[in-house]
Amino acid sequence: MNEPAPFPEVSEELSPDEQAFRASLNQKLRAPLNAIIGFAELLAMRPGGSATKDADVQHILKAARDLLGIINEELGEGGPSGERVTTPPAACVCDVLYIEDDPVNFTLVERILEFRPALTLMHARSGGSGVELAVAHGPKLILLDLNLPDMHGSEVLRQLQNDPATAKIPVVVLSADATPSQIERLLTAGARNYLTKPFDIDPFLAVVDEMVA
Repeated sequence: MNEPAPFPEVSEELSPDEQAFRASLNQKLRAPLNAIIGFAELLAMRPGGSATKDADVQHILKAARDLLGIINEELGEGGPSGERVTTPPAACVCDVLYIEDDPVNFTLVERILEFRPALTLMHARSGGSGVELAVAHGPKLILLDLNLPDMHGSEVLRQLQNDPATAKIPVVVLSADATPSQIERLLTAGARNYLTKPFDIDPFLAVVDEMVA
């Protein structure tokens, strides 16, 4: 009796196209999770409300974080990035500049920074306007998204680093792109930190506090 032919072995190595697809899917899934987790955390941190509401919020957070765990396990995640302190410019009329084209992501950070009422926040919707505002206002900290409508965030970082007026301003990348090589490249290019979306509020505020201290 003939034995059945063995199943062919499946290669665990991914083609460049498969790797690119997984990285793109990872980023697309992380972006909406950033808003879900962020706004749910804000609700949980605000006083008042009923026990039922608080329990419901915790269910949302748990489900969202479980989904994030699946994304990390199946699609990969970025490694931790180091936090380094930079002395801000002496004269500042703006504390934090957020270069981000997505209004929901900006609103989330705006709500989070309400826990730091002494800080003033400015918004730039494109890389070019972000560079202009950084030169004009000399913020203590720049939060930088990567997928901007006019240029990639890495080009914004390069322009900021090459201008003596902005070279010493710490830049923290906030991106749904959790590719380890991307994180390493941006940190090597001069970013002070790289936080992947979705991020938790307390670690985010800790980075902000350290950078603007």
